[in-house]
Amino acid sequence: MARQAFRWIPGILAMTMLTAVARAAAFVQPADFDFKTILTPPPTPDSDEGRQEIDELLKLQGQRTPQDVKRITSESKMTPFLFSEVLGSWFNPDDLPTTAVFLANVMKESGAVCSAAKDVFRRDRPFKVDPRIKPAVEKEKTFSYPSSHSLRSMVLALTLAEIFPDQKDALIARAKLVGDDRALAGQHFPSDVAAGRILARAIFQKMIQNPDFQSQLEKAKDECLATEKAK
Repeated sequence: MARQAFRWIPGILAMTMLTAVARAAAFVQPADFDFKTILTPPPTPDSDEGRQEIDELLKLQGQRTPQDVKRITSESKMTPFLFSEVLGSWFNPDDLPTTAVFLANVMKESGAVCSAAKDVFRRDRPFKVDPRIKPAVEKEKTFSYPSSHSLRSMVLALTLAEIFPDQKDALIARAKLVGDDRALAGQHFPSDVAAGRILARAIFQKMIQNPDFQSQLEKAKDECLATEKAK
């Protein structure tokens, strides 16, 4: 059935699309993780920590600038190529098709694990807990804990650090900013952001042991280093 659906597409493009489909869900699965062992439950709204987090978000909201909102908005649609801010303009999907597919799969699978974790803890977003919280961007409809943006950006940073070890600190710093911006945006509690980073490291450690991940990482590394050198 899948082959018939692609019959009308020129041969090379069809093979590319079929290969991309075949590579989906190759590195990790939600069932690989015991979320309640890796993460502690988030604070309840009526706890001291829960109230402190609301106070912190209100303080951040009062300090939010138009420049912050512009950056937050640019980060809302997560893409691996936001790290071009660290690596350079040559790091883009048009020049790195193999890397683009690899990182898209990394991000997709990390997101699936995060979604499963959200369903375990089922924490409401800050703006549902306290109407004084006014998000800087469109309100998210999913649960809050852990933060998917924090998680996916950190998994991507750790992955890219395998290709660019000299840039590891800068890559991780950029990923941390993505997570911090989710609290600044009013979309997440600070503990959501912290939990995203914890689970991200567990996901990356699982991925890096996967032979398919290692193989695709090497191909992405070859492509990235060759492209960087050519630029």
